[in-house]
Amino acid sequence: MDYRLMKSIIFKRWHIVAMLLLVIVFIIGAYWIRQNVNKQSDILSRSIIHGSTVGYQKFLNSYFSNYDQTLKQVGYVFGRQLIVEKEKQAILNSMLNLDSSIVAVGVLEHSRLLKVQSECLVQPLPDMLDLLQQAKKGKTSRVYMEQYLFVSQSEVLADSCVIGIFIDLHRLHKQFICDNIYTSMYQVVINQHGRCIYHPEIKNIGKPYALPDDLFNNEQYDISQMDALHVAQSEYLQLPVFKEYSLMDFRNEAWLVINISPGFEVKDMVADQERNLFLLFLLFLTMLLIIIVFSIVNWKSEFLLRASTEQEHLNLLLKHEKQKSETISIKLELLRSGLNSHFMFNSLATAKALLRTNANAARDMLTDLSQLYRYQLSIEGEQMVTLQEELDFTLKYVDVINLRSNSSIDIKLANLNEYLEYKVLPVSLQLLVENCIKHNIASEAWPLTVLVKVHNGRISVVNELRPKEAIGESSGKGLKNLNTRYKLITQQECSFNSNNGHFIATMPLIN
Repeated sequence: MDYRLMKSIIFKRWHIVAMLLLVIVFIIGAYWIRQNVNKQSDILSRSIIHGSTVGYQKFLNSYFSNYDQTLKQVGYVFGRQLIVEKEKQAILNSMLNLDSSIVAVGVLEHSRLLKVQSECLVQPLPDMLDLLQQAKKGKTSRVYMEQYLFVSQSEVLADSCVIGIFIDLHRLHKQFICDNIYTSMYQVVINQHGRCIYHPEIKNIGKPYALPDDLFNNEQYDISQMDALHVAQSEYLQLPVFKEYSLMDFRNEAWLVINISPGFEVKDMVADQERNLFLLFLLFLTMLLIIIVFSIVNWKSEFLLRASTEQEHLNLLLKHEKQKSETISIKLELLRSGLNSHFMFNSLATAKALLRTNANAARDMLTDLSQLYRYQLSIEGEQMVTLQEELDFTLKYVDVINLRSNSSIDIKLANLNEYLEYKVLPVSLQLLVENCIKHNIASEAWPLTVLVKVHNGRISVVNELRPKEAIGESSGKGLKNLNTRYKLITQQECSFNSNNGHFIATMPLIN
């Protein structure tokens, strides 16, 4: 190709003007698309976070309404005239057994006090008689000693009977941790006196909680600030977060609930979209310039037409092959299901809770977590690993799960020794075991047994079917992705079926 001829063609004045105009049009279009994408992403993200907040709020309402029901039940029973003294004492004792967070129950009938309390208390309780007498004056709930929440009820039986319970906020915190309800966010509950009823950090419970001044209007909560997302910095996570304030009615008191969701997921999503948009713009701009250059050159010379056509054809072939290779690599990488962020978040939360009660167990969990993620980094780019490596990884994963759920998973291994050097796909055995844990009921009293064995040249993972009712219909994406990975790499398939009350998953062993 003649360089001087091409230079004379490209750098004509109207050619430059035309290219500049096209570039300007593309820049304006890209900017407009970027603004719309950001706007739509922000709306969608806020909608998702708000929907999650509503669900957690319903759970919180039901949790605290149990205490209200307890007071009403005691009031109903004591309102009956024929109930004897012995039965009253037994009813109060049963209240302690129903909920471990309730550590004391008292009833003031006229001037006589009936009271029961838990035997194992960290520190003594305030005087129940004095608090019940104050409750007649309208003081229905208050935090004492930065640990106990006193709640009373006097409206059922007028002045003849006052009922009160003590709630151990530290035990309530432990219940929230054990129930493992928070996965994508956490909540802070503040009572009408500005005291922290619940916080993921137990050291903040029972203490005054500082709130921003713009949340108030004439010393009352500003309704316009409720149920709206606010960008802030989390003092607990040390990360940018979205805060949504909402009011919770507890026994005619306006309690404030702060719903906090990490904001980095939204920012990362928007950043990825902007990066993809920028790359798309560069691609279009590059292709546009190439088309303009070659069109002008082809229009001027038949020789340049043939040369450029052949060169373009060759470039397209190379580009096509490269895209095919990259597409397969990207597809395989997307299908490799490693440990997700929820697993990390929940495990770290459990480890933090264990630090106060069992430091050795917390250290063991952190060690296992580091080994799990070190293994994932070490197999990056690997298409196959040995069964021994994958088995070690899976057992570490089960150890972490058992620390979180009190040894509810029992792994049984059979006839694997002679196959330990065989090959499997990375994170394949762990995925099958995780599928058993995810979809079946397991507890400390009723552990879930998972059998891992080799049969007919395939590795099998067998578990008893105990389907979780709350999980609903499973999408099966994890197992489908594993099967797709095996077909892409080995041209062999996995199998999944149920038989005689057991679920059996098998995958090929590569010798």
